[in-house]
Order: sequence, then C-alpha cells, then structure tokens
Amino acid sequence: MRTILFILGVFHGANGLVMLAAPGEWYALVPGVTETGPANIHFIRDIGFAFLAAGAGLVMAARREARLGALVPAAIFLAGHAGQHLVEMAAHGAAPAAALRDLVAIVIPGFLPAYAIWSRRAAATLARSAS
Repeated sequence: MRTILFILGVFHGANGLVMLAAPGEWYALVPGVTETGPANIHFIRDIGFAFLAAGAGLVMAARREARLGALVPAAIFLAGHAGQHLVEMAAHGAAPAAALRDLVAIVIPGFLPAYAIWSRRAAATLARSAS
C-alpha cells in the first residue's frame, strides 16, 4: 500500500504543480475538463493547491515513520472529489468512455487513501483484539 500511496502522491502533486504553473494548458489538455464550462484560471490554481496538498499528504503517509494522520487531508479531498464525480455521473449520466475514464483516473484512485486509512485502522483493531 505504501508504494501505491507514494505513486498517487507524486501523481496528484504533479497535477497540482501543472495546475499552478500552466492552468490554461492544464484546462485544454485534461480530457473532459472543457465540457465543464469556461476556464477560470484563479479557480484552477486554487484547486491546484488542493491537489498539491493531497499529494504531499500521500507521500508523507507512504513513509514508514509517518502517522496515519498524514492521510486524512488527502483522503478528504480526493474521496470528496471522487464522490462528486460519482454523483454527477448518477444524476446526469455519462458516456461509457467518459464514465470509464472517470472511474479509472478519478474514482478508484480517489478512494484509495480512504481505503488505506480504513485498512490500517482495521489492522490495528485486529492486532489489539488478538493481544
């Protein structure tokens, strides 16, 4: 799980950096984004900071000596973002290709940090009950 958290952290951190450094290019290149309305450079940069923070939390959580708390901010943002995509797909529908893209690129990776928190807590609970 640590390797997955590290990879997700680097991915989300890099996405955040691109959103901050080249918001117009990010808007034009990410599939499906142009369908959400006109580009708002300030808003893209604001969200870039959220992705950068989530990425940092994930990289911190991947370190052996890091505490579980490093995952919490990343899990809140990324699972919230994934959940919002699921709600929008359910409410408005999505073309199969767009739904698959969102599931693979947003929903599954978005819920992995929350799963890591749950699995670490579950393992700790099992360890306490076994002792």
